[in-house]
Amino acid sequence: MSLQILNRINFGYGELEPTIVGLMAMHKSFMLIGRHGTGKTRLARMLSLGYGEDAFVFYDATKDDLISIAGVPDPEALKGGRLHFVPHERSIWAKSTIVVDEITRAGKESQNLWLEILEDRRCFGLPLAYRTLIATANPESYAAAFQLDEALLDRFHAVLPVPEHQSHLSAADVKAMIGLAARGEDNAVSPEELARTFTEIQQAHADLLAEGAMDRVADYLGQLVPALLATIKEQGDTYISARTFSRNLPETIMAVAAYQRVAGSPQPLRSGAIQALRYAIATKFQVRPVLLEQLHEAAESLLKATDLAAGEKLRLELTAATTFEERLGYLDANWEAINDNLSSDELEKILLQLLRGASAKGEQEKLVELRHVLESHGHKGDALRQVDGRLIIALNGAINRFMPKLGVVTAGRKQGAELDRVQQTISTFQKLVSEGRFISNREPGVRKLQAYLIDFKEGDVPDDLDSIYTFLSELEL
Repeated sequence: MSLQILNRINFGYGELEPTIVGLMAMHKSFMLIGRHGTGKTRLARMLSLGYGEDAFVFYDATKDDLISIAGVPDPEALKGGRLHFVPHERSIWAKSTIVVDEITRAGKESQNLWLEILEDRRCFGLPLAYRTLIATANPESYAAAFQLDEALLDRFHAVLPVPEHQSHLSAADVKAMIGLAARGEDNAVSPEELARTFTEIQQAHADLLAEGAMDRVADYLGQLVPALLATIKEQGDTYISARTFSRNLPETIMAVAAYQRVAGSPQPLRSGAIQALRYAIATKFQVRPVLLEQLHEAAESLLKATDLAAGEKLRLELTAATTFEERLGYLDANWEAINDNLSSDELEKILLQLLRGASAKGEQEKLVELRHVLESHGHKGDALRQVDGRLIIALNGAINRFMPKLGVVTAGRKQGAELDRVQQTISTFQKLVSEGRFISNREPGVRKLQAYLIDFKEGDVPDDLDSIYTFLSELEL
């Protein structure tokens, strides 16, 4: 499942989205591996907009020095025994997203500076405000990553190889890439959407923690990590630090799981574990993915809660209901439990999702039953007001389209009980409309007619007199 953010920035980045966006939202640092022209800097610059317009700063690890990163040391402060820097527009102090290009080519002095920045969120002992640091590297230099200090590499939560698009491209792929380039950065993803997404992921992370998810992650890694360490020890001298498996890996699992919760995954921890193993272990330490898959399969049952909290169970079951009808039916049948276990804001969010589905072209007849369910349970929130407003507009248009048919639908029909019933139905309908009581009426037969009229207006039922006559003959008002 995906929120479809990264593919609006760079083509083909969808598989990386849960890890990148999850880590970004949770203020964790990561590394992107890919050649020039693959969109690494563009991606970082766009995502940084979720933290504000001036959040982004780019440094070249092979060229930028103390002055370009921190500013000029203030001599007056030094006279008083204090270290202070005079900042400039590129200085690091007030930035939220820091990109360090070609970090694997940085000299030892530069690597030591970035080590302090990553580990302590400080520069020369002074605190920094940044939320995420994204490093980039060329595949060749990363393959010889022994140029990169192991301690520095260890501070990154994940290493993600970005797509380079050198093979298996279709004409449609190329066209899509040209379209993205032509639209530019201003038309990709809005800062408001990014900020909202980050906030939702942070809330999902807090919810997972409250539900005991980290305990399940600890049980899972408690089984997986000893087996992993024993296996790689037999196969070579790969070193996976305690920092990695006790802090970075569980934090990455939780960050990706929080993204997956927002995206609607029924098993966010499982999805989080799979992606975290891929990018926090496999690509970072060159561990064979097949080995990790085997270890995961042996331990993944520990990620499942045996006794789900009531609210979590309701969320999972709502997510499992994929169609509008299934979700509305589940909501109707479990209204009291949902009200008791989910916040009013979360319920409103669910209702507004249903409203979006019922507002689409060709689907507006669903507004009738959505309103009925909300009213039957006494809901008074904003969702009901929005449903009512859209339904009134839809029904007024449908009535205007349908009324002219009523003058001719019975013409030439054979006299008898069926014709009498149709004429009585038409008379009742016309009376309800003239008295202003049709749209507000909640009787089952009227609701059925309301839905039919909207379908008629949208062309979802036949627009011929015989079909209309048959429907009215079977309707009970």
